[in-house]
Amino acid sequence: MKRLFFSLILVSTITSLLAADWVSINSDQPVPAEYKLISSNISTSVVQLTLDGFYKTGVSTEKGDAWLLKMDNAGYLLKIGAPELPLFAASLIIPDEAGMKLEIVSSGYTEYKNVLIAPSKGNLSRTVDPSTIPYEFGKQYKTDAFYPGRIARLSDPYIVRDYRGLALQILPFQYNPVTRVLRVYHNIIVKVVENGSSSVNVLHRKKPLTGVDSRFRQVYKKQFLNYNAGGERYEPVDEEGSMIIISYGDFIDEIQPLADWKNKRGIPCSVTDVADIGGSADIKQFIQNAFDFDDVAFVLLVGDAAQVPSSMIGGNDSDVDYSYCAGDDHYPDLFVGRFSAETEDQVSTMVQRTLDYETNPVTDTAWYTKAIGIASSQGPGDQGEYDYEHIRNIGNNKLIPFTYNYAYELFDGSQGGQDADGNPTPAMVAADVDSGATIINYCGHGSTTSWGTSGFNNGNVNSLTNTGKLPFIFSVACVNGNFVNNTCFAEAWLRATDNDGDPTGAMATLMSTINQSWNPPMRGQDAMNDILTEAYPDNIKRTFGGIAMNGCMEMNDVYGSAGYEMTDTWTIFGDPSLLIRTAVPADMTVVHPDTLSADSSSLTLTCDAEGGLAVLSFNGQILGTAIIVDSSATITFDAIEEEGSADIVVTAFNYRPYISTIEMIPDNNAYVVYANNRVNDSLGNNDTLVDYNEDIFLTVGLTNIGSIDAGDVYAELSSTSPYINFLVSGAGYDSIRAGDTVSVANAFRFEVADSIPDGYEIDFTVSAQNLIDSTVWESEFSLTAHAPVLNYTHFTIDDSNGNDNGKLDPGETANLIINFSNTGSSAAYTVNAQLTTNSEYVNILTDEINTGDLFPGDSAQAVFQVQAAGDTPEGNIADLNLNLVADHDIHGHALISLIVGQKPILILNLCGNVNPVDSITSCLNTLEVGATVTSYIPDTLDIYRSVFVLLGYYPNNHVLTQSEGEHLAQFLNNGGRIYMEGGDTWAYDDPTPVHEMFFIDGVDDGSDDLSVIVGEEQGFLNGFTFDYGGINSSIDRIEPKTGATLLMSNQNPYYGVMVSYDGDTYKTIGSSCQFAGFIDQPGSTKDEVMADMLSFFGVGYTWTGIREQKENATDVTAYPNPFTQNVNISFNLKSNAQVTLDVFDLTGRKVATLVDRELKPGRHQFIWNAQNKDGQQVQPGVYFYRLNDGNRVSAKKLILTR
Repeated sequence: MKRLFFSLILVSTITSLLAADWVSINSDQPVPAEYKLISSNISTSVVQLTLDGFYKTGVSTEKGDAWLLKMDNAGYLLKIGAPELPLFAASLIIPDEAGMKLEIVSSGYTEYKNVLIAPSKGNLSRTVDPSTIPYEFGKQYKTDAFYPGRIARLSDPYIVRDYRGLALQILPFQYNPVTRVLRVYHNIIVKVVENGSSSVNVLHRKKPLTGVDSRFRQVYKKQFLNYNAGGERYEPVDEEGSMIIISYGDFIDEIQPLADWKNKRGIPCSVTDVADIGGSADIKQFIQNAFDFDDVAFVLLVGDAAQVPSSMIGGNDSDVDYSYCAGDDHYPDLFVGRFSAETEDQVSTMVQRTLDYETNPVTDTAWYTKAIGIASSQGPGDQGEYDYEHIRNIGNNKLIPFTYNYAYELFDGSQGGQDADGNPTPAMVAADVDSGATIINYCGHGSTTSWGTSGFNNGNVNSLTNTGKLPFIFSVACVNGNFVNNTCFAEAWLRATDNDGDPTGAMATLMSTINQSWNPPMRGQDAMNDILTEAYPDNIKRTFGGIAMNGCMEMNDVYGSAGYEMTDTWTIFGDPSLLIRTAVPADMTVVHPDTLSADSSSLTLTCDAEGGLAVLSFNGQILGTAIIVDSSATITFDAIEEEGSADIVVTAFNYRPYISTIEMIPDNNAYVVYANNRVNDSLGNNDTLVDYNEDIFLTVGLTNIGSIDAGDVYAELSSTSPYINFLVSGAGYDSIRAGDTVSVANAFRFEVADSIPDGYEIDFTVSAQNLIDSTVWESEFSLTAHAPVLNYTHFTIDDSNGNDNGKLDPGETANLIINFSNTGSSAAYTVNAQLTTNSEYVNILTDEINTGDLFPGDSAQAVFQVQAAGDTPEGNIADLNLNLVADHDIHGHALISLIVGQKPILILNLCGNVNPVDSITSCLNTLEVGATVTSYIPDTLDIYRSVFVLLGYYPNNHVLTQSEGEHLAQFLNNGGRIYMEGGDTWAYDDPTPVHEMFFIDGVDDGSDDLSVIVGEEQGFLNGFTFDYGGINSSIDRIEPKTGATLLMSNQNPYYGVMVSYDGDTYKTIGSSCQFAGFIDQPGSTKDEVMADMLSFFGVGYTWTGIREQKENATDVTAYPNPFTQNVNISFNLKSNAQVTLDVFDLTGRKVATLVDRELKPGRHQFIWNAQNKDGQQVQPGVYFYRLNDGNRVSAKKLILTR
């Protein structure tokens, strides 16, 4: 392993912490915390965190004076009511498909006794002032254990474009609220190690990583602690990702000049009419396709929401959602911006301001080194800073040490420094903006049309006169970017013009479509300014989109889900590829030839802008690019075939661009190259394409792009492809005049192999030789091969002659309908489907099926009759092998997993406590129902009819992750049943996709007051009453949403604890109380509750209560079983009883009632003749009978065969 010492110094901002006391561990003077990468080979990374001390400040609480702990660049857990403790986070690159585990290598700590740590106020919205929210001590303060317990943890993996990573959070502060001991780990070394494979955000590469977008390379350097740490086998070269502009049709003419400029400066750019794409879902897919196949790095949407719709995520308008193209996460994979315009003039001013800023910056130099900071006096927020402290820290400790020399301060209140007494006014903001500044940082309250601090609004923006001095803006505020159905504050900054129509306002803004929270966006804004001020030493190209989204990624690392919503809705208004300026633009000196021969393939130039990008383009097409290294660059490119002017552009950070032209002229020579081709496949399918198993005649045209004639030309065609065989490879062309193109019809001939892959590019080399002087010219071209691709897509079960539940059940014969398609680009002929299995329970009754010819894009079905034995275990998986065979040795194969029936119950014990599992399994044993117990969610849930999810109760509770929630939600969508219990999952923890499917409203986190629980009249648990003895009596209070039913409630005080929901295809029971906590008493037992829940889920059981068994118990038998026509169900009664005997199918629908009346003591027998209540014969399959005699319920399986 390569030993490394890459460090991330977590610089403490002393000025913002003067009011805090430094608590020394190893240093009497404040020393930054340090995150150090000791070593990494990607599969294993070793990281060290060292703390030489920390800051504390005192606050008053109901329990007395308490400490608030502070460390710059630290985040907080933000768990309301829990101790507010700092954490540190950094991301690591991890293998593409691996699972990762965390190991603590070593740690050392210092303890501080008799310390009261203040509780967190939670993740507050900026609609409130944190100082007005009282400190409330949560249930953690009653637990004799160190909180949060783990000193390090890993996030779920995520993907950022080219790399898979995860966030490593280290939590060096641990606090026991009962003993009041603060434990501070001052030296922690952890190891993140590859641990098998993973199914979470796995990165499936479509091609090897040979190059990365240069803008994203800077993102990776900032984002990943172990980037370029020796784990890669090679260093990917810099590439320039492309840009797509999606525009409202009427605005295309206005946006085209921007696209032309992007191409000239080295960003391949195209413009597409949104009408040719569609709505938001279509736009997202369009961008996804561009990301997958064209390496797009930037997307610019041109139009307001009415013209180019925004996407949505979590119910919020989100342009950023369009950037999530790799992985299921909230880390952008490209940069999305918007020119939000309603008229052509508004588009024109946005284009003009961008072109002026990038191509022709104003000569007034004073404004380039000025920054503006605007902030409220409220807080504290991230890192314990009030808003004005946060903005002052950015100005004095980030911007001024960089390239700035002055930071305007416009703060609420009188905060000293550059801040004037009193509150800022709109006029004061306008004066500073009009005088010129390249950056504005705002942090405070906001509205759709204004900043809360100063009240500066849309009208004030429209009155600005800062022509040519346009800043970019990072705004931490509520709804400044709420542009859907509004003309928001962000739009005003980009649409503003002066009386002459020249652009005023801003270059670009980052503003939110929703109410922002306090801590996460402050952390994001800090990161954005940190990234900005890293740019100068290496002349890093920093785009506005790159800075903004890279900052959001760091926010996500620290705050997790609390940061995701901020990232989703923090919208870029402006060009995301804008190369920002932070200093007076310098002029560069560039030296290059004035002319080039038309057959030239390289250009060498010198330039004093080290790290700049040189781009050569011709007629709007990029010929080649190169980076200035050691004052020189060589651009290589394919020779062009015509005369004209080529554009040469050199750009560099904080330089004025160099823009010029080079004339392309032919040399005084002949030069013969490939021109065109024509495919003749008349011996094949005659579609003029190169298909598999074809004999091809090829006509190749050669052109002389030189200035004199080429005499007696002979051409030889060659290829290294293993899939073709030349029959004729040479041809004579005689003389080719300068400028002429000559073809020899059907001169070349080759055979194409059956096995050639679809879409394979056959590369050809044309060697043209002048037989007079032996000059040889080589050029290349390629042809795309076409072949069929037979792909299995899905299957369905047709058991309409059985129980018609869409599943293959034990004892049932059904049709297995297999769907497949030809996803290739050539036809497959005489396609046969073959299905085999080695299963001991499933028989395939159908032989091979011929489906005929299958043309490109067409689909077909093969229907196989399959039969499951009557003794097939529920949930058995039969592996079926599907082989698709066509003429010319074309094959397709798939392994199909067919589930027979379903196992009744899976118990997911995610909390690790065995007591609740024992309680549930005890009831299931009584009811004669089998169950599988596991501590993790298996890949295949569909083999189970129902899943019982046990999340536990504080302090031994499991917080359901987003990926776990998605897995469970998919199970419900497939018709599953879930019982889920947890004390904090409904109100306290963050919701996951499965939570909304329970239709439960988490009303409150609750208090320590759970006592007597009663079944509600409207629910199926009506009549039950339990005293409660669970692990924790402080649980979430819940209520049913519309469509759901309250099952059980606490009585004093009154609140809901259990809710059921009966959906069209799935059923749920959600509980905040613990099933194991129900204390049995006469008439109310856990066995009875479990029986009723199983009935609700349609899970069969057999049960007789102990008391009733003495009075009325006897065997219940069904014979014969399996049966073909009639089944006899008999039972014995020892006393009079009101008896119901019903038959149900597997979906829980009642099929027939055999008896519903009072019966006398004795043996009783009833016959079911396999007919439903309407007298119609039912289909073969699995059924259940349910006997209820008032004292017991018995339910067992019946199998009807034919």
